[in-house]
Parts: sequence; structure tokens; C-alpha cells
Amino acid sequence: MKQPIVTGILCVMILCLWSGLTVYPVLALAVAIFVAVPLYRLSPFHPLHDFPGPLVHKITQLPMLYYALRGTGHIKIKALHDQYGRIVRTGPNTVSFLSASAIKQIYTSSSALDKTTAYDIRSMDGQGIFFFKDKVAHAPRRRLWIKSFSDHALSQYHDKLVLEVEHLIHCLLQRMAKNGQVDLAKVLPQYAYDNTNTIFFSGNAFSSLLDSDDPDKIVPGGTSMFEMTELFGHMEPLFHLVSCIPGISLSFERLSIAAAERRLKNGCTFQDGISYWFDGDDSQPKMNPGDLPIESGILLIGGADTTGGVLVLLLYFLITNSKWIALIRKELEMLKDGAPDLWLRSLDQLVILNAVIQESLRLGTPFPGFPRATPTGGIVIDGYYVPSGTAVNVPGWAYHLDEEHFPNSTVFDPNRWIEDGKFSPAKAALLAFSGGGFAPYFEFEISLILYRALWLFGPEAGLRPIQDTRRHASSGPRNYFSAALQPREILEWNKKSTCNNV
Repeated sequence: MKQPIVTGILCVMILCLWSGLTVYPVLALAVAIFVAVPLYRLSPFHPLHDFPGPLVHKITQLPMLYYALRGTGHIKIKALHDQYGRIVRTGPNTVSFLSASAIKQIYTSSSALDKTTAYDIRSMDGQGIFFFKDKVAHAPRRRLWIKSFSDHALSQYHDKLVLEVEHLIHCLLQRMAKNGQVDLAKVLPQYAYDNTNTIFFSGNAFSSLLDSDDPDKIVPGGTSMFEMTELFGHMEPLFHLVSCIPGISLSFERLSIAAAERRLKNGCTFQDGISYWFDGDDSQPKMNPGDLPIESGILLIGGADTTGGVLVLLLYFLITNSKWIALIRKELEMLKDGAPDLWLRSLDQLVILNAVIQESLRLGTPFPGFPRATPTGGIVIDGYYVPSGTAVNVPGWAYHLDEEHFPNSTVFDPNRWIEDGKFSPAKAALLAFSGGGFAPYFEFEISLILYRALWLFGPEAGLRPIQDTRRHASSGPRNYFSAALQPREILEWNKKSTCNNV
């Protein structure tokens, strides 16, 4: 709805100028149009007229673009729901819902809605899983991705995952030895990119960021790319203009293309994640090699940038709620003296550990909403008829802080995920990691890091945030803090490393 209006205005003005009209009639026409459009959007004739929301939001997307630029879009959406209720018109053609039933109807049911044109934001060639708007077209690519996150794949990654976590611990020790503290908000995202590089690209994408301290600013580049998806979700017509400008997002695109080319040229040293996309007989779908560059970018952002942000959050919540550290350590005692791989087989049975992870995801997922388009003929959501072509969503952070679904919602309380002594993630829906076959891999990776990190540092460790300044970004809150840690054991390290003491 928005893009045709903008395009129409520009076309009319260009035609008027081309036909020889003087500038004053053209300006008068432009003013008339820019007055008429807001009046229409506020009028009873607009199909979303009955939906509550601020007047300025009904006229333009600019307010939400402003908050997205500041990194506070999720906070603004929550404030709007607090003021207007569970259904809010947040833009001229955008409606936000706040209910578990809306989550199911919009995202997870068999009749879940297709993505909006906000997903037409790519400037790279090829087809990527994130950009398939139609569910039918998306399904085959999703099946390919899920193969690389399956239990079989996880068993292939086992040894590599362990080595990457040990490398992280080694770098933490080195940096603490020099400075007495470590910037977790810097180190953990670097680890997440290194791990994704090893597990999916066989180490071909780039040199270790932990060892080099990311001189090419790969981590900030990935974060910026993710933030752009929210910005232009609010101003889709603007993106279609900006994406034509040479050099936009060029740095991260070059990284993605180079990573794909090196992986295709050098192959894999084990059955890495990308190998699953090209395996199989002729009856099974395979990925077109030409799609690997754009999929590489999606993999680095979705698999690394998001995970790094979650790890920062998790450590922040543990450091500021230290009683849970002691409870997790006590839970891990039973695995300490077992067989080397006992803890790997038992991670999903660790009730406290998994509850802490779940609660961290609840409080630390600031997504303002993944937009979906209502189908032809419209749809009824939570008793409201929503006309065709409307962008609808459920804002994750606002939903996670909703008192109806999560009592005492601002309190970090992993007990809300424990029932009868068992971890119960089904007690309430989360809009965090994608469902289906993706979540277990990321949760396993996070559990593995927590296991090693919490055994490394004893009860006497001075775990505390040195700086508690939060910046909420689309890819996850970045709680910029350092932690003064006192290791109780020096981990044996059998791999030569050049991790910088930064």
C-alpha cells in the first residue's frame, strides 16, 4: 500500500515537469497529494481506521523509523501496547498484536502468513532462506538448512564445538592475565563468528577473530546489516531507492562472497554445515552454488551475530543475579568426575541451566516484530478483521514482558520455566530462536559454553559488571560490560594460539 502511493506521487510529478508545466502547479499538486494522503489514512474510509494507535503513526512510518535508528524500537512498541492495549496500529498499514493466539496464527500454524515486502531488501544475487516470502517456496530451502542443524549433524560437529569453546576459554584467560578483566561484550561475539566459521565453513570464511581481535570489523559489520532489516522494514520504499546506491553494505557483501568462494574452492575438512546443503542423491533438493554467497551472509548474521548477543545477555543476567551461578555449579557437580562426554549427553537434563538460558532469552530478545502480510480476502486475528495486504506482527520483547503471559515479567526468574522439578519450555511461547530444527543446535552451543565457563571460575570469582551501559540493537541487546574474573583452575590447552591480549 505504501510503495504504490510514493511511486505514484513521484511519477505524477515527473510527468508534470516533463509535459512543460511550471514549477508552481507541480508544487501545488505535490502539496495536495501530501495533504490528501494523510487525511485518507486518518479518515473512516481507511480500512484500518478502527484500530487504535497514535495519530502520527497512522499517517507515517517515520516515528518507528526514528526509534529503530535509535535502537529503541522494541521499547516504543511496548509503550504503545501499554497505552493502547493488545492491538495497536503502529503505522499506516501496520498492526501489532500481543497474544499467544496471534503468534500461532501469524507465525507457527499450518496457515501461517507470508512475509511482507520488507524482505525484498537484499542487494546480492541469488536466493536466501531469509528472503523467501512465500511459505511454499521457503519450505524446500528450510529443509536443506535443517539438515545442517540435525542430531546427526551435531554429532559430526561435536569435537569441533568442544575445541572452539576451549579456545574461547583460553583467550579469556589470556586477556584476564594481562588486564585483570575481560570485555565479554567484545569477546563473546568474536567467538560466535569463529565458531560459525569453523562449524559451517570449515574455517575458510576468515581468520580467527579471537586471535586477531577482528581488525576488519566483521562483527560490527554483521550487526549493522541486521539492524538494516528493521530500519527498512519501516521504510520499504526508501530501501528500494537506497539499495540502488553503489557501495551500500558492500563490505559485508564482499565478506559473504569471499567466504562462499573459499569454501567452494577449498572444500571441507569434516562434514561441516554447508556440506549438508550439497549432499544427497538426485531425488533430494540441493542448493545452487550461486546461492551460497547470500546464504553465507545470512548464516554469519543469524548463526553468529545473534548467538553472540545472546551469550552477552546470558552472562550479564548471571553476573547480576549471582545466586543462579551457585545453583548451576551445584547442578554440574554430578557431571564433573564422569566420563569426558557425559556432560555432553546430559546437557538437556540440566534443569537449572536450561531454565536460566530460557529466561535470558525471554528478557533479552528485543525484536520489535517480524512483519507478515495478510492474505487476499483478509483475515480475522484476535477478533479483528484485518484487510488484505496489511503488515501484522507480534513484537517479541513486548510480548515477553507482558504480565498476562509472564507475571512479574521484569524480574529475572528462571523458576518460571521449572515445573515439578523438570524444565518446562512449553509453559509459554517465546519469540527468540526460530523453532523447528534450529533451536537445539544454538541451545546446545550456549549450554556448552556455560558449562565450561562456570567450571573455570570458582565461587570466589569476582563476577561483576564493571560498566552497565545497555545499547539495544536489532540483533540483540549489547550489554557493554567487562567482568573481573578470578579463575580457579588453569585450563590445559593443547592447541597453539595467538589470541591477542586486548
